Amino acid sequence: MEIEFGNAEALDTAGSGWFIGFGDWTRSADPEVGHLRFLPREALAQGLQVKWMAHPAHDPRGTGKPCSEGRTISLLVSERGCFRLEFSPDPSFSPSSLVRHTLSQHGDFVIWGPGVHHRWFVDQACTILTIRWTPCEESPCLELKVP
Repeated sequence: MEIEFGNAEALDTAGSGWFIGFGDWTRSADPEVGHLRFLPREALAQGLQVKWMAHPAHDPRGTGKPCSEGRTISLLVSERGCFRLEFSPDPSFSPSSLVRHTLSQHGDFVIWGPGVHHRWFVDQACTILTIRWTPCEESPCLELKVP
């Protein structure tokens, strides 16, 4: 499973602040993760979605999520909060394949790739920014026609 955890403020972005995109600093040093935060300058993407969600504590909406397509990043944007995520390659969330991570500090993020099942739990009220997109190398994009 391609999953990367981090904190946007703690990443070395070569002073730019950009932590997703075409800069070399967006490439993960972990070969198991791949390069989820990297997208070549000339690459196309489709299906951009952006969600801003203020979650109350114990928000019940975190289960029954579909299998991931493309890439998704969830980022804790509130100053406080506790947002737990669980990931699995199979929809039954078998304990032997489960990966857990908690977003608890301002700027904490988790990014995951296609084919990953996820669910979340809100232990303390928080606001999460989630962005989803599909790089064309992961899914065929429509050919752009310029008049």
